[in-house]
Amino acid sequence: MNQATDRIRVHALLNLFITLIVVVVSISPALAATTPAQTEQWSEHDLQRMKAGEVLLQILHENKPGGAARVTAYFHTEADDVWNVIGACKFGFIYLRGLKLCEVLEAGENQMLIHHRVRNSWYTPTLDFTFKANRAAGDVGAAHLLEGDLLVFDADWRMVSLPGDSGIIVSHEIRIQPRMLAPRWLVRRNLRRDLPDMLACVRGLANASGDNRRIGADLNRCPGDISTLAK
Repeated sequence: MNQATDRIRVHALLNLFITLIVVVVSISPALAATTPAQTEQWSEHDLQRMKAGEVLLQILHENKPGGAARVTAYFHTEADDVWNVIGACKFGFIYLRGLKLCEVLEAGENQMLIHHRVRNSWYTPTLDFTFKANRAAGDVGAAHLLEGDLLVFDADWRMVSLPGDSGIIVSHEIRIQPRMLAPRWLVRRNLRRDLPDMLACVRGLANASGDNRRIGADLNRCPGDISTLAK
C-alpha cells in the first residue's frame, strides 16, 4: 500500500473517531441536569456570538498527543429537549457521520453502556465501540471508552442556564488519541471541521436554533439524511 493510500486511511479513520464524540456523551434525559451558569465563563462578546447562532470552538491541550477540543453553543430551549435528541438512536444516525448500528446495552439511573458500529467510507474498516457514560456531578456527565481503536478517549458535557434567560448553554469537551500513528495537526484539523457541525446539527434537530431560518441552516450541517426521520 503506498503512502498516499495510507494517508487517506488515516484521515478517514480520524473522521470516524471524531463522529463518536457526541455518541459517547449521549446520556439519557434521566442523567441530564441543568444548573445556573457561572456567566463569567463567557465574555459578553462570546454570549452575543452564541446567541447569534455561532458555535464556539476551542482547541485544548496542544502539548499532548492526539487532540482535544471544546465546543459551546446557545440553545433556545430547555435541557430535556436537547437530551431527547442526543439520547435517541434515530437522531444519532443524522448527527453522527457513518453511524450504522446503535444499541443501548445497559441503562441505569446513573450510567449507560452504548454500542455503536461506524463505517465512514469504502476504504475504512467497520469499527465497533462500547462506551460507558455516567453522571459525574450535578451538571456534568463523563464518558469513557471501554473497547475500541483509541488509546485515549475522555469526554464530558455540561448544560447551564443563564440568569433571566429562557435558553441554555451546551458544551462538550473531549480528548482523543487514535491507536494509529497520526500527526497532531491532522487530528486537530478534523476536530475544527467536524465538532461545530455536530453540535449545530443537534441544535437544529432539537428545534433550538431560534427561528426557522437558523433551524434550516443548522440542519444543513447534519452529516446524515434528515429525510429518514419522516419514514
